[in-house]
Amino acid sequence: MTLDPRSKLLPTPAQLRIAAALAQGRDTAEAAADLGLATGTVSTTQSTANHRLGVRHRYAYIHTCYVLNLLARPVPAAPPDGGAEPHEVVILWRLALDDSHLEVATHCHLSMTALQRRLQVLRKRWQAANECHLITLGWAYGVLNASRGSAGHQLAPSVKATLPSAR
Repeated sequence: MTLDPRSKLLPTPAQLRIAAALAQGRDTAEAAADLGLATGTVSTTQSTANHRLGVRHRYAYIHTCYVLNLLARPVPAAPPDGGAEPHEVVILWRLALDDSHLEVATHCHLSMTALQRRLQVLRKRWQAANECHLITLGWAYGVLNASRGSAGHQLAPSVKATLPSAR
């Protein structure tokens, strides 16, 4: 799926540079330092980018960018020993599709503490810095893909209008 680069709904090149840094596990301060920006600029720019693609969370934004081919998809790799447990796959998909931590915990019948513990275990096993990095590694390890679309589908009519096939 390729979007028309003239679309006003697409992230700007600056927004995509920030997304690429976040996808590699950088936090706001690290992304800002890497790109020579103020942390406030990174936060504001990322918030605007989320809005453009119709998502609430950075991790869902990263997934949506991969689904729409706005970021280069990670190179496939074998997951570390242990891969992802079935409940971890559910958690990753819920995050990718823009659920908040509370929504994920509720869906999975977990307390917030139990969810945080499970995310911490998965981050340690996969050596992921944060949830954005987990999404990237989920793509690399074949756990996540474009098969379920993206959270950006909530604004699908406006985004779909920019697709060459929708014209």
